[in-house]
Amino acid sequence: MKQVIGYIEYDFMNIKYGMLYMLAIFGIVSMAFSMKNGTGAVAYMLFCGLVMAGTAFNVTKQTVSFTALVPGSIWQKVVGRYLGGVLCIMLCAVVGIVSAGIIKLTGHANGMLEIPVLLCLLGVTFFFLALQNVLLYLLTPFLGIQVAGLVRMLPGFILFFAVMNAGNLETLTGILRKEGFSVRLILIVLGTGIASLIISGILSCLIIRNRDNE
Repeated sequence: MKQVIGYIEYDFMNIKYGMLYMLAIFGIVSMAFSMKNGTGAVAYMLFCGLVMAGTAFNVTKQTVSFTALVPGSIWQKVVGRYLGGVLCIMLCAVVGIVSAGIIKLTGHANGMLEIPVLLCLLGVTFFFLALQNVLLYLLTPFLGIQVAGLVRMLPGFILFFAVMNAGNLETLTGILRKEGFSVRLILIVLGTGIASLIISGILSCLIIRNRDNE
């Protein structure tokens, strides 16, 4: 586990300046979304988290640039990369919640985030993170920076605009408010997101192993 933590720290060292810049800019914009809906603020920050997690990938021939430089197994490096992405998402979710809370204190909030909705959003975001990571491991070394930029942005945009659709949000909120169904749906969505990360991590290990054997 110590080795995995080391890889997480390595990634955060590489993206720390971009991460601070993104948190500042996205955090300010999320406060504007908070005036309309607290869910919009968190969804915007989750979009930020997906993009931030993608910046840890390199666009050189080796997707994980330190694979050949730092000792450790493939699975340790992949787990470190995935856990780093999860931490980015959790950090951005906290910033979104804080932004919504600040706007609420000023009396300008128009609809706040509900915890069941937040948990479902996290589950969906984990699914998109899994999809994004495996695509970055698979495609970036061959198709370059343009494809990497598209893969980093597209999952976040899909998540953000799907959540910001008022009809989708009202439908989700209505389902979660039904007695006896909220917990089941949350567990299903969160479980799907976590399972997607595990499956994606296994696929990523296989991709790297096959590439190293070529």
